[in-house]
Amino acid sequence: MASMKVVAFGDSVTVGTSAKLDVFHDCFQYGTTTVNMVRQTQTWWSILERILSDWVEGGVEVVNAGASGDTSSKGLARLRQDVLSQSPDYVLVMFGVEDVLQGIETEAFRKNLEKIVNGIAAQGARPVLMTPTPISERMTACGCALEELRRRQQRLSHLAQVVRKLAEEGSLGLIDLNRYFLENRLAYDHLFEGWLPDGVAQSGMASFVAGEILQILGIKNFPKPTLCDYRKIYSDAKRPDTKNNAATSLVFFGGRFYVGFDSGPRHAGPRHRGIVLKSVDGISWQKEAVLEISDVEDVGSPYLIEVDGRLFGYATTTVGFGTPPLRYMTYGFERLGPGRWSQPFKCAPCVFWHPRKWRNQYVVATYAWPEKDAAVKLLSSPDGRTWKVLSNILPYETGGNETDLFVQNDKLMAFSRAGKGSNDEMLISTYIPSENRWETVSSGRIIQAPYVFKAGERIMLSGRYCSQSDERFRELQEDWRKFTQGTAFEVAQIDQTRVEEFHHGLRTGIFLIEDTRPRLIMELLSAGDSSYTGVVQYGNEYVVSDYSMHEYYPEIKRPGDWNTPCDIYLSRIRFGG
Repeated sequence: MASMKVVAFGDSVTVGTSAKLDVFHDCFQYGTTTVNMVRQTQTWWSILERILSDWVEGGVEVVNAGASGDTSSKGLARLRQDVLSQSPDYVLVMFGVEDVLQGIETEAFRKNLEKIVNGIAAQGARPVLMTPTPISERMTACGCALEELRRRQQRLSHLAQVVRKLAEEGSLGLIDLNRYFLENRLAYDHLFEGWLPDGVAQSGMASFVAGEILQILGIKNFPKPTLCDYRKIYSDAKRPDTKNNAATSLVFFGGRFYVGFDSGPRHAGPRHRGIVLKSVDGISWQKEAVLEISDVEDVGSPYLIEVDGRLFGYATTTVGFGTPPLRYMTYGFERLGPGRWSQPFKCAPCVFWHPRKWRNQYVVATYAWPEKDAAVKLLSSPDGRTWKVLSNILPYETGGNETDLFVQNDKLMAFSRAGKGSNDEMLISTYIPSENRWETVSSGRIIQAPYVFKAGERIMLSGRYCSQSDERFRELQEDWRKFTQGTAFEVAQIDQTRVEEFHHGLRTGIFLIEDTRPRLIMELLSAGDSSYTGVVQYGNEYVVSDYSMHEYYPEIKRPGDWNTPCDIYLSRIRFGG
């Protein structure tokens, strides 16, 4: 049971599920014309619960008491039944847009809000007022004349000011969501039908609201991330052989951004090839290269790094589909000029993750070696071409695999996705060079495909995590394994809704690392086959690449239904706090 209960009380904006997933794209479920709307686990308040639970000792439960179409008067009428009966510690009160749309007068709105606040306080709970989201020009596409739109915007501005004044007079907590949307062009542009935050807007909104609540609680070290931009930069959804694009890498080299990823017909399997895109501004992108190797059926994502003023990419090939065991070989490619890359050169019979520079050498964490003497090994190279084993990072029984290295001054650390031998929890290892060994501890959290970076003096991590609790994830994972690997009889016995809950619940998260504890600070719009990020600092912002299938996510009825397109996305995030 959580130590704190927060009730979100309001109208359709509070509910969160009435908006399309992304206003800039069709978001059709794959193979249909059914539009993907924001699911409950993608709403601002669901993400908010996950963020707050990482920052408040004992966890937080967020209960949604929103009602579509509610005005402040309708909310007042159901206050006791829907809110006070929950025995909340805090109540987030957000009304206003429906009041404008349904013609509630300003004075009536003020009186209703005042009565709501007094009723909450009389119960012993703490009311926190939220100004309503603005109304944008998108509402004109729904039949609202421009003159009427301006009247609505003006009235809503008056109601937002009523909320601010009431908070000031009563010394109440205030979350100025109206100002947040007006000052954040991305959020404003992502108002579905001109007033309902879509999935992109709600992901940024959740972090903003979390930062305001944590400040009210006296928690001051939350980094307050702001989602400044979110855009799709590559899709090949209409071509079955190249619709699945995944596993990104990102660098800034020679005044340009470069993104690497692999492209193929489905997640994992033959006929993949490495793709490199380039851009001068992170907005307009063009294809720089297609990396292929003759007589090799599968070439993975090229992990990019600058090596002594040159751009290298390392792609792992896979041999043995249909005739296990799978065998791996990582090849390197050097960029020779615009659109020109070298012939591949062999590096090692294993899978490379993101290479880094440490001291006077290049290092990379590797896994899936033919020998079973270690799960993850550290390789070093003086020139990016010739690699040798330097040490074993994780023993074989940990089930370690995808491992990112983090360099801080002279210190070298490894962050590893792990398997059942480590309870699936991400492992954090620190290298002791004088003894050529690693000290490893568990992070206590399931995080896959970790990527570690520094923002100011803070250590951040991006990766795939589960929107359910880790305990629920492990429980559902057994159903997933039977559904994907079991006999026909076992598949028939599985509840598909549990399979979908497991798979759709995989998301791209951004975490703050304190000691060995990851704390969620932001969730990017994503679902299912997703994440595998790259990160580059650009000015005072951090550019994050990832991939996801959320736009196309179908109803899961049988194994393989999740083989939809996956697209490549780029986000820009600014940290405060």
